[in-house]
Amino acid sequence: MKNLKIRWLATPLIIGAGIFVATTGLLMFFVTADPFRFAHEIVGVGFAVGIVLHILSNWRPFTRYFSQKSAAGIIALGWVVGISLVTTSAMRGEEDAEDRVVDQIEQTSIQLLAPVVGVEVGALVDRLKADGLVVDNPEMSIEQLADKHGTDTEDILLLIFR
Repeated sequence: MKNLKIRWLATPLIIGAGIFVATTGLLMFFVTADPFRFAHEIVGVGFAVGIVLHILSNWRPFTRYFSQKSAAGIIALGWVVGISLVTTSAMRGEEDAEDRVVDQIEQTSIQLLAPVVGVEVGALVDRLKADGLVVDNPEMSIEQLADKHGTDTEDILLLIFR
């Protein structure tokens, strides 16, 4: 392949985009994906362009990696891990944001939910008791209260948020 003089573009593009994609990827993994996802994906496209340009400008050294057993093994391992992660994600499906919120609320104590619905803890406990749900301890979660009374958490949430 003809030696392309694009290294001046490819290398800085890979460095800049790589640092950004790595940083936002870590933030998405450890913090939250919401504010970073769009920028991560767009800069990721720029990263891919930079990689293609870098490969084109270094074609001979690039092809040598495939003749070295250790390098080819590392490349294959990277592909296997990547494909495994994509397959696992696809099989798991995407959880609805509303379901995640409801799951978190179900794990929350009555004591913490009372101010959210605008009532005192004692008033909420009394309201639940009037509906046949005796609260042993205001630190009980909605899930624990549902288990105790053999009812569904959604029914309790409807009573709390009415």
